[in-house]
Amino acid sequence: MPQFAYRAIDKDSHISTGVLIAESMASLDQRMSELGLWLIEAKEQTARKHIVARVRVTRRDLVDFFNGLATLVDAGIDIAESLRVLVSETEDEGLRRVLEEVRLNIESGVSFFDAMSAHPDVFTPEICNLVRAGEHSGQLVEACHDISEHLEWLDQLMADVKQATMYPAMVAVAVMGLVFLMFSFVVPQFALIFDSLNLELPAVTRVVVAVGDFCNSYWWAILLAAGLIFAFFKYVPPRWPPLALRLDRAKLNMPVFGEVISLLVLSRFTHNMALMLKAGVPIVESLRLVSGVVANRVMAAAVDSAEQAVTEGRRMSEAFAKSEVVSPIVMRMIVVGEETGRLDGCLEKISLRMDNEIPRRIKRLFGILEPVIILTLLGIVGVVAAAIFMPLFSLMSGIR
Repeated sequence: MPQFAYRAIDKDSHISTGVLIAESMASLDQRMSELGLWLIEAKEQTARKHIVARVRVTRRDLVDFFNGLATLVDAGIDIAESLRVLVSETEDEGLRRVLEEVRLNIESGVSFFDAMSAHPDVFTPEICNLVRAGEHSGQLVEACHDISEHLEWLDQLMADVKQATMYPAMVAVAVMGLVFLMFSFVVPQFALIFDSLNLELPAVTRVVVAVGDFCNSYWWAILLAAGLIFAFFKYVPPRWPPLALRLDRAKLNMPVFGEVISLLVLSRFTHNMALMLKAGVPIVESLRLVSGVVANRVMAAAVDSAEQAVTEGRRMSEAFAKSEVVSPIVMRMIVVGEETGRLDGCLEKISLRMDNEIPRRIKRLFGILEPVIILTLLGIVGVVAAAIFMPLFSLMSGIR
């Protein structure tokens, strides 16, 4: 059914805007009248250009929403009335507006799945499909609990990664800033002193002074280059798929970090795939949805190949066997799941194992990286100090 972005006015002259799903403009006008609103204007939406697209909802808000919805529906309250209660209790203005639109669509006869799908920036496709599977199977309460647990898992995973990487990242930034400061301001000052004394400089001092002169003269170019590199890797790959694929493959093959990145990618795949299959989403549809959430194009290509294999009547393990990212243990669990008919259970077990393994790997990795960063800083400072003091020592020896 088409979606209409509307502006309407109530009896108190308050103007409201939103998006409703209706069969036609006439049915939309009728629905507005039933709600006590007079339609001012409406336009059919071919893409999400409505203000809802700018809504940013936290995972924690969504966890609270689905927990509350599961409790109310389990108590026998219908979805529309449950949404009315949750709207009144929601503090976030953006989420409250979205939930109100979802409620209005449901009251106009639209399914919960279609009403949520009208807000893809808030309810992702995998969440919507879990709701659709719950509606069709009559297990909407279980589906809401599954969604809540999934969002909790994702929030915890991101929190573990941020916690483990924050301190090393701050140390690395501080090191780069200190090195840049030394070469841009400290070293040039000593270079002026050496020039005024007409000292014969050792090779290491000449190199350090040359680097300092370059940083002092072209510091703006260094900062500009750093900004351009950041902008290039942030904005160009999404618009250039071949480059994005090569970068994602390079991430998986990185020394030290590649193994952790591979674990994160496989964890996303196994967790989301197990969740979809457990909820009753067909395997082809599950693979299609999971392809968009694995956060790596190499893995997404492998999932797409598995989807094609299943569509052709073959096992998805045949496609994954040719993949460069699926680990042997994940392959074994997929094969066992296909053989026993319990693919969701096997993927869930391996997902739980990875959930426990990833934080340990990250902490161990950055536990090693921190002293390396500090030793690197000490090495750079030592070289600069030696380059500065060697000519001074030579001068003092000459005076004696």
